[in-house]
Amino acid sequence: MEKSIQEQTNGPRRSTRKRINSKAPENKHNNKDSKTIESGGTSEKSKVTSTETAEENEVSSNKSNKQNPEEKKKRTSNAATSAAKKPKKAKVEPQRITERDELKRLWDAEEALKKHGSYTFRIMSWNVAGLRALVRKQPNALSDLATRHNIDVLCLQETKLQNDHVTDPKLKLKGHLLEEQGYDSHWSCSTAKKGYSGTAVFIKRREITAVNQVEPNNSSKTSEKKQATLGAFFDASSKNKKKHNSGSTDDATSHGDNCHVKNLVPLQISHAMGKQEHDSEGRIISMDFPLFTLANVYVPNSGQNLERLSYRTNQWDKDLLEFMRQKEEERGVPVIWLGDLNVAHKAYDCWNDGAKHLEKQAGTTKEEKESFQMQLDVEGGAYIDAFRHLYPDAKGHYTYWSQRAGNRAPNKGLRLDYFICSKRLFEDTKDAKVLVRDSYMIPEQEGSDHCPVVLELEIRNHVTS
Repeated sequence: MEKSIQEQTNGPRRSTRKRINSKAPENKHNNKDSKTIESGGTSEKSKVTSTETAEENEVSSNKSNKQNPEEKKKRTSNAATSAAKKPKKAKVEPQRITERDELKRLWDAEEALKKHGSYTFRIMSWNVAGLRALVRKQPNALSDLATRHNIDVLCLQETKLQNDHVTDPKLKLKGHLLEEQGYDSHWSCSTAKKGYSGTAVFIKRREITAVNQVEPNNSSKTSEKKQATLGAFFDASSKNKKKHNSGSTDDATSHGDNCHVKNLVPLQISHAMGKQEHDSEGRIISMDFPLFTLANVYVPNSGQNLERLSYRTNQWDKDLLEFMRQKEEERGVPVIWLGDLNVAHKAYDCWNDGAKHLEKQAGTTKEEKESFQMQLDVEGGAYIDAFRHLYPDAKGHYTYWSQRAGNRAPNKGLRLDYFICSKRLFEDTKDAKVLVRDSYMIPEQEGSDHCPVVLELEIRNHVTS
């Protein structure tokens, strides 16, 4: 064996020297051969061991192949039974609702005025996604909306303004925007971060100079004519009423002021919830009207990675609810909070409800929906989502569409904008002073990734506050 290895590595060799010790050459060759084998990579001992292991594995494999057929059959049967016990879950496809149901309007303001002398108080809410951009691109958007829909209070969210922007003469915002249409403006800006959040309200101006008397805002013939019309109307409805004018250019027959004018003017306006962690972002403006409290709200977005989810659900939502409940208790009148509430609450409020990715998307998480429901359910259901209450089965009515994905044209949207109202605003009793009558969207209005939403309240003519 050693010779054979020597010949394979070094070839045959003849010695010319006289052998003194016959073992010496043998050891020499053995040492060399040993190095050669090691340098070759695998020792003979390891080869033998590897061969023996292979033979054992082969024998083991043969034994396994010669296994009892009955045992093999039994094992196969058990595997099949185990698979049968765990049926594959059927794939649930998300809904795809892009067609907008046609809704019949529930309230006719003109008819209510003529038949019952009721005044229809209209509130509009719109997330403008940057007011400076909207005014630059569509300078008449707000004035057209306010005039066309006879709006009493216009509430904006996400204005993205700082306080110096509001009074900047170049931007022409405060004292300019909706000034000619007869509105007073109030602003709340973020001080925590620039170009972020922000809310604003525009309230129709009514100049009360005496009880039941309002001076016109201008001396045009149109205003004088409407003043006479309304004055005659009030003389017929109450001997104590002398003269009345809303100060607007609206048609008196469709937007009449058959109620105490002071009920249409807020007693107090505040720009804070009373908690510094929230108030530095300019997210709320509350208006204390004599018959109800109105709060324009921009609820914090939970963030692309849900980094503000806990803050939003565990702090903001609870503090907002506490603020509104305290208002209702202290003032003794119903409350309404409105705006971009950043949640698609029910299945019909999301075009593709059930899609897996929605579980981790801001506005559609389980936590946000449950937190919103908690607000409605307090005290056995003290607050109501106006639109969903009036139109429980309405499909395809959304208020937000992703511009990046181009979702507006195919109506792949979410309903994120709401009017949340005290339950008693829906209870049509004899003594009811103000009632929710209708709510709807204006999806054709462009200029933002949201569209405006409207709430109509009936203020009854017997109200004297």
